[in-house]
Amino acid sequence: MPYPPAYLEYLWYIHLVYSMLGQVWGLVIPAVDGVIWLFIAGACLLHMGSRAYKPVVWGLCTAVLTIAIQVLFYDPAAPVARTEIVEFFSWMALLITVQALSARPGFLHRFALVASGIGLACVPYIQVRVVDGVARAWATGTQIATPNVLGMWFGFCTLYFVFFGLHCSASRVLRLSSWGAAIACFFILLIAVSRGPLLGLMLGCIIGLRSTLKANFVPLLGFVLLIWLVFAIGVFDEWLDYYFFRAAEQSGRERLFPIAIERILDSPWIGVGLADVAIRNSVGKFINPHNGLLHIALGAGIFPMLCFVRYMAQAIIGAFCIVLKEHSVGESALLPPLVMFSLVEIMILDFSFMSPWVAVAFSLASTQQGSVYSGERLRKQGNDYLR
Repeated sequence: MPYPPAYLEYLWYIHLVYSMLGQVWGLVIPAVDGVIWLFIAGACLLHMGSRAYKPVVWGLCTAVLTIAIQVLFYDPAAPVARTEIVEFFSWMALLITVQALSARPGFLHRFALVASGIGLACVPYIQVRVVDGVARAWATGTQIATPNVLGMWFGFCTLYFVFFGLHCSASRVLRLSSWGAAIACFFILLIAVSRGPLLGLMLGCIIGLRSTLKANFVPLLGFVLLIWLVFAIGVFDEWLDYYFFRAAEQSGRERLFPIAIERILDSPWIGVGLADVAIRNSVGKFINPHNGLLHIALGAGIFPMLCFVRYMAQAIIGAFCIVLKEHSVGESALLPPLVMFSLVEIMILDFSFMSPWVAVAFSLASTQQGSVYSGERLRKQGNDYLR
């Protein structure tokens, strides 16, 4: 299968930077974002052909069915519905683009560097606000502004740098640099005081360390000692207190989930419409169900939800195939923990499945079932990137 040209990948990175930081930099030009998206996705689709998109076809079906049901049975012009329809179109463009670019060797590594660069560019805009007695970080003005989204973004970067360092056996400098970046990203995740990304990080590490514990005991021990040294200095003490405070709070999901399921059962075939997904909580405030699957099922019924489950299943199966391998190298070695992190975030937040890092992890993992990731290509990536 031919690789898409390099300019499409770098144009997508420029688009990511623009969409994430354009507003805070004062560079927003109406309609430019959509035009760039259409060009990139259209060029990728024409270059790769439809057969290359089998790993993400169920994700595309999810978006198409959701939009179609909203247009046919509900008012697509309602403000909330119109916004979500645009988001689903953008998600389709994201899936098409990422699936094409995932054929390029080393794509995950370059994307992770861009993602961490975007995170670094957001650092000057981070403000700590006290909400209900808890100090949390907000990247005001950026597209990762809220604590939950900020924590997810830096959680992905943390997980990537942790396991890149573990698998980077040839260069101690590169390994230490990667772990230093992981600690810096973890600090931002910590000050966001978001429990979901922290849980996803822990589960991702458990999955990733299953296959690396025996082969990389010495570097793993070094990383643990480095973490212990940072905690011994007391850098994170204040923020850990905030987590203990929030641990005593109820998340509210135990009340939202049953209500959401009841509403789905009342209208299982076409949902309640994207404009009516929000649920009234105990204090009378309308909030989303905090679960990607429930959000899709509420908005458009069980058929789009089943398509989305099939989309996730391909990524899970691909990651499981990697775990079963005796030796994994290159990008594939990093995918199981990233897929686990993505799954956790999808289960606790509504729109995390539309994040670029989720699309990248799922696309690369789903492709593990096909011939694109042959043994020869895996060996080539291992020699090029993690030797």
